[in-house]
Amino acid sequence: MEKAFYAYSSQKPDLLEDIRTAVKEINKTTPEISISTWEDYSISGRYIIEGILKGIESCDLFMCDLTYLNYNVLYELGYAIGLGKKVWITLNSTHVRAAVNYKSLSLLSTIGYTGYQNSKELQNKFFSELPYLNTEPNIPIPDGNLERHLLYLKCEAATSASAELNERISKTQIPTKIDDTSEERRPLSWYLEVLPNAFGVIIHFHTLGSEKETPHDVARKALIAGLAKGMGKKTLLLCHSPFERPLDYHDELREHKNSNICAKIAREWLEPVIAEYRDMLEKHREYKTERKAANKLSSFMLGDYVAENENQDLIDYFIETAEFREALIAQQILFVGRKGTGKTANLINLRSKMLEDKRNFVVVIQPQGHEFEGVLSIMDQMSYSSEQGHFIESIWKFLIYTEIARQYYDYLNKQPLHIEKTEDEKQLIQFVINHQRVIDADFTLRLENIVSDLKAIDTYDSVEQQRTKISEYLHKSMLGNLRTHLGKVLRKRQNVKILIDNLDKGWNDSANLSSLGDLLFGLLSVVHKITGEFQRNDYRHVGVNLTLVVFLRSDIFSRIMSHAPERDKIATKHLNWSDPTLLFQVIEKRISFSSNGITSPSTFWRDYFTETVDGLPLKAYVKNLIIPRPRDIILLFKLALEEAVNNGHGIVEESDFKKAEYKYSEYALQSLFPENGKRVPDLEAILYEFVGRNAILSKPEVEECIKLNTSEDTDFVIQVLCEMTFLGLEISNDTFEYYNERRPEKITNKLAIRHSERTGQPIRYKINPAFYKYLDIIQTD
Repeated sequence: MEKAFYAYSSQKPDLLEDIRTAVKEINKTTPEISISTWEDYSISGRYIIEGILKGIESCDLFMCDLTYLNYNVLYELGYAIGLGKKVWITLNSTHVRAAVNYKSLSLLSTIGYTGYQNSKELQNKFFSELPYLNTEPNIPIPDGNLERHLLYLKCEAATSASAELNERISKTQIPTKIDDTSEERRPLSWYLEVLPNAFGVIIHFHTLGSEKETPHDVARKALIAGLAKGMGKKTLLLCHSPFERPLDYHDELREHKNSNICAKIAREWLEPVIAEYRDMLEKHREYKTERKAANKLSSFMLGDYVAENENQDLIDYFIETAEFREALIAQQILFVGRKGTGKTANLINLRSKMLEDKRNFVVVIQPQGHEFEGVLSIMDQMSYSSEQGHFIESIWKFLIYTEIARQYYDYLNKQPLHIEKTEDEKQLIQFVINHQRVIDADFTLRLENIVSDLKAIDTYDSVEQQRTKISEYLHKSMLGNLRTHLGKVLRKRQNVKILIDNLDKGWNDSANLSSLGDLLFGLLSVVHKITGEFQRNDYRHVGVNLTLVVFLRSDIFSRIMSHAPERDKIATKHLNWSDPTLLFQVIEKRISFSSNGITSPSTFWRDYFTETVDGLPLKAYVKNLIIPRPRDIILLFKLALEEAVNNGHGIVEESDFKKAEYKYSEYALQSLFPENGKRVPDLEAILYEFVGRNAILSKPEVEECIKLNTSEDTDFVIQVLCEMTFLGLEISNDTFEYYNERRPEKITNKLAIRHSERTGQPIRYKINPAFYKYLDIIQTD
């Protein structure tokens, strides 16, 4: 007799009658199956999780109802998947939001469900589908290997505790796969690929019910927590206090009231994980060597498509573009690009390249989101207005100068004891110690401390006087002294490179976007002043060859620059991957690295990949399909390669690419949501309105899709969809252009308007082919 277990919400009486009746009738009429439910393990109306988990362990089929995204049920579903159980999911379709909620939880988007309206229909669906007769689990888990790492699901809010945890994990130097929804939404297949190779899993929840962490965020983490437990992984569940704990993982959650407690819990949990990682390092090296020597399809390691997840190997197969080479020598430069275009990869490799020469010193500045919020809060308190530009520039100078001093102070303290410090170095160390409150702290605390000191000087000062006093103090006292000390210790350095990233972390939905825009523009304006001040050599200061590189997301840059009075003064380099040759070099170099150089780029396309897909040469097919970014081409080839290996193919065949195409298309769509933030509140519903539509749509047809789901201005929404390259504009007969770095958006818009005027027809738009497969778009050309 087959055994089944049915999980469902205990708090929704409207579901209980239908499910209880259906289970009773199925058990009565079907002798080959016995269904138990969570209620069979309850005691006086309460259930014991140990009994629930044992019931799932002993079943052949796991059934669950997700009409409501109940966290306990999702945890149990993850546990069942982790154990390799057959799965059958039901939704009560009389609840209008049930299907929408299910589909919007991207983890479940590729898993089918069975809808029902009453107990009788639920029984009939069970008897027609007979899910217990499946011979294999419908969600298989890949085998693990020695490519070991830590899996870290970040807190959605950039709190102090989250920043402390990020730093703690980074210092372990364990390769880490990071799940950060501010970057992208991961599909279930990603977790199933990553988890088998994980040393352990860290999941960080925010305060339950907070606007920072949506119910879908908690639901995703509950499912992955169960999945990790089912796979027997060491798991640390952290949560901010207060937290309403779901019963299933109530006892596993470690609650923290502040960042110190969070760091202590993490440190204790990480100690044995670090020891395990160190023990297997040699095995890991041997494994990679064996894979390289194998020189066959299964040996190819394309790495991760997110640069943060592959810091170690990225340096070996990074493509040095013209923009990268210019950044190595330029005095100041601004890197601008969309998500996935390589901003972080360039930062990692700039740092690595510079550090190859011991005469260089590199300072990486990556503010956390909460630090931006803190700075903005202080700025609001100061009510800056008339001379805000000078005030903001003073803030940035203070933050950058103190960060250089802080990191050089750390560098000096880490030197071996036998290396004697110079008199200049001793003076810098003493200066930092004397001003620890305004140097050795995060950005917000530094600014808070210095502002509080200055306010205390004269509480009767006006806001304008306070702001002037801050600027004068920063320039004449703190900044002047710092410049003197830093000049003396850095003068012999070949190059001092400042790399500033993570500026998009502060660009969240709760921030004052106008103030944040002013703050970021202040940074861009002050960049050339900082490099000029350090390179100046006069009777007061020693010259230092300091260069500065800033990385910024293109959508943020465009919004800042729309208000910039002198935008031509800011040296900007756009990360442009419009040349397909360069994109394919990304794949060639990675495969060459993983195969130890045995396969040359001129032959491996022929030896390991199909020549055509959909009647097109492979490279033309890929070029037409993907959004031109390194992240996208790596993901597509990685997915196709996995399909080929799993199916035992000697080369990556056409069918492998076609299966990968759907997964890539899903990823491409999901990646739009973090990029949107909340500019368009109903973006998900709007995008799903394009399902089954023609690829080419007139403006009235696009407006119809928008108006069905939002009251937002349609022109604004269309502009956002074009910025995300979801839509391209017709600029001449049947020629569509997606926004790119080759020319400004305003010109593309104007070309589309002119073409519309010439033809007397409404502007036409074309949906990007990257989204065709997932949205079932009808191709009309």
